[in-house]
Amino acid sequence: MGKQAVVIGTGAGGLTAAVALAQDGYDVTALERERQLGGFLNPFKRRKYHFDPGVHYVGQCSPGGQIHRVLDRCGIDAEALFAPMDQDGYDVLRFPDFEFRVPQGIDAYRDRLAAAFPSDTRAIDRLAADMHALNTVLHRRSRGRKVRALPRLAPLALTTFGKYLSRLTRNPKLRSVIAAQGGDYGLPPSRTPALLGLGLNVHFLDRGSFFPRGGSGSLRDALVAAGQSLGVVYHRRAPVAAIEHARGRVTGVRTEAGQRFAADVVVSAIDPTLTYGRLLDESAISARMQRKVARNITSVGSLCLYYGMKRDLRQHGLGAANVWDYPTWDVENAFAYAVGDSARDVPDDHAFFLSPNSLKDDTGAMAPSGCSTLEVVTLTSFAPYAQWADQRSFKRSAGYHELKAQAADALRASVDRRWPGLIGDVEVEEVSTPVTNNHFAGVVDGGIYGPAAVPEQFGPNAYRARGTLTGLYLAGAGVIGPGVAPSLASGLMAAKAVRNDRSRGFANRARSASRATLRQLKLA
Repeated sequence: MGKQAVVIGTGAGGLTAAVALAQDGYDVTALERERQLGGFLNPFKRRKYHFDPGVHYVGQCSPGGQIHRVLDRCGIDAEALFAPMDQDGYDVLRFPDFEFRVPQGIDAYRDRLAAAFPSDTRAIDRLAADMHALNTVLHRRSRGRKVRALPRLAPLALTTFGKYLSRLTRNPKLRSVIAAQGGDYGLPPSRTPALLGLGLNVHFLDRGSFFPRGGSGSLRDALVAAGQSLGVVYHRRAPVAAIEHARGRVTGVRTEAGQRFAADVVVSAIDPTLTYGRLLDESAISARMQRKVARNITSVGSLCLYYGMKRDLRQHGLGAANVWDYPTWDVENAFAYAVGDSARDVPDDHAFFLSPNSLKDDTGAMAPSGCSTLEVVTLTSFAPYAQWADQRSFKRSAGYHELKAQAADALRASVDRRWPGLIGDVEVEEVSTPVTNNHFAGVVDGGIYGPAAVPEQFGPNAYRARGTLTGLYLAGAGVIGPGVAPSLASGLMAAKAVRNDRSRGFANRARSASRATLRQLKLA
């Protein structure tokens, strides 16, 4: 029998970890608590309409890009899997009496910003220069170019995106346009690390934006098929109760049903606070890690409306692009009510994100001919829904359904107010809340991005891929950061850490054997 590896959780990071470990010769078992694999990659279907709760777009899918490299490592052709979105405006940013289309390319973005804000060209040029420098560090392989770019970026590592933008320009409208896509990580500029805020923009600008052909299930299925071809065994409805260990190293995993899987390596691709707070006893966790888990800040939750409509939304102003729509220029406070532990100052008019996924999919598989899907997303606090978190899905009490309906009506009213006539001919309608996220994706407190990517939990302060026990590794949004691309990459990062540790172990054993041979020669 070869080396045994168990992967806990089959979200994006768990799926890539399983493939990479199998490629490295491990016998891999992947355990998923839900009925379907994939976490937020798992779509759902109502009648003939397909919806994607967790994937609305990704960048870096063309050759040389991050997702292209990750999937290529897994034996998957990203160019075949992903369809390009509107490269002249993959994100449409709407403010009162103002609209800005984000094009592919840092220089094209710079030119369009300069045309919209001609009095701020010096600030925009500095922004573009910073983006080019960050892009060199993130996505280029020339070591010399990376070294030359680092001095320009060093100050960004010590500040927030809000402070960076304030130093960049005095124009609050320009600052709002640059920060408008912050819903992709769920934080206001004042709580966003500058490298994350700038990096998110660069991620999409560098090579454009893409959507998986056929929806997020196609990405999930491709990764599962890659794992199955290498012998990975996937178990659904197998929630893990404990990671077992002895003498400082993992020995296996036990499910809530009592089934045990022996393991030399365990990759936990769920929220790190669950790994350290529920699956391991205190003897396996340092006091420092216990404090980190206790202080953990969970990311924001979401309220989503899903519509299947018997109409072509291209005739109503949408296309192969997302829309970020704000009722105010105040991006800092647009989602303030959603961030934190309480539901405070819920606005009468929501900021929201429109995602017409069926228009981004060039296969026509997500909606019947002449029809469309639309997903409307806003951020929300977990607090108003917390009292129903432990009730079974589809059997929650009347109070939950009343709050859910009120919240959905308020969000729908915001869309109708600023996009009159957009939603109509509705054949399918669904609503999800933070507790829906808990049930279907196993998240903590409805958080859609794992631990919040605030400065004290991002970069060097994030959870590490190498765990606190020998043989324990972590993957998922808590390791690199929020989003599909970081989560996919985290699985390969965990597998690389396994590989490096195993190589060091072989080297140590080789050195020990050499020393033993020398001792024997001396004794002889």
